[in-house]
Amino acid sequence: MIKIENFDLLSPSGISYGGHGGSKRGIIINDERWFLKYPKSTKSMDVEGLSYSTTPLSEYLGSHIYESIGLETHETKLGFANGKIVVACKDFLDSNETIIDYNMIKNEYDENVEKAIEHLSSSSIEDSNQNLEEILLIMEKNPYFKSIPELKKRFWDMFVIDAFISNNDRNEGNWGLVLNKETNELRLSPVYDNGAAFYNKSNDEKLISIYEDAFKFKQSVYESSVSIYQKDGKRINPLKYIESMEDKECNKAVLRMIPKIDMNKIINIFDELPEEYNGLPVLSKIQKKYYLKSLEYRYDNVLLPTYNKLLELDSNSSNSD
Repeated sequence: MIKIENFDLLSPSGISYGGHGGSKRGIIINDERWFLKYPKSTKSMDVEGLSYSTTPLSEYLGSHIYESIGLETHETKLGFANGKIVVACKDFLDSNETIIDYNMIKNEYDENVEKAIEHLSSSSIEDSNQNLEEILLIMEKNPYFKSIPELKKRFWDMFVIDAFISNNDRNEGNWGLVLNKETNELRLSPVYDNGAAFYNKSNDEKLISIYEDAFKFKQSVYESSVSIYQKDGKRINPLKYIESMEDKECNKAVLRMIPKIDMNKIINIFDELPEEYNGLPVLSKIQKKYYLKSLEYRYDNVLLPTYNKLLELDSNSSNSD
């Protein structure tokens, strides 16, 4: 079992952290800057039987799964503070660094980009969602993407893994680049902000009712899967988008990522978590069963079959040359 840390007695760092995922508090761990992410109250979310979201657990699980796959990810620890289970996230920025997130990147003026976007479909996009067609254009023409081609790869790698862990909030503020303010050098940011994964607003009773019904389970983990991205004015199902094999860059990400998914490593991540700590719920039995079964379903029925189809297409293409 992992150690559940006590963060109550740690010194504050004096640094404030933004975002919309709930309250945060900067702390110092072993002379390093970290921050705590607290669970968000569900009072305004119309959620029955759950006072707080399980965002800290989702952040921890999502981040450790990303790490197990080999993508650079912010470091996380589970613990408790102020009577709640929280997650501590290591601040991956040095004192001379700042985040250049996608929202800042896309707002960098470029005449070619502006002209290309003008010709996009006028289909309405909800404020909370993002136009995938616009993102594709920006990735093709934006100067940041041209100078750092790995950024496009990172987008599609996250698209595939977010679909795997049901993270439907890879918004404009939680991926991008890190800028060194002294040298102006840029690097990819680690993967961070994975707290929207794993149904963080579902209580045990709801999970049991879905887990025990094959139709409801398939609807929940596959048919009704949604992304923050929209195409033709509609939110896309990321799993079906992957299955369609319509995007070459997405296909490349499938070929990169699927061989790196090790279900035994992922099972070990879950096995190391206790059901509770000091009377506080951490990972219930039904959460563990439901989350692992949902991962196995997406891997066995969507990701691996698509990967094999792409391999077959590559093989047939090579044989015909």
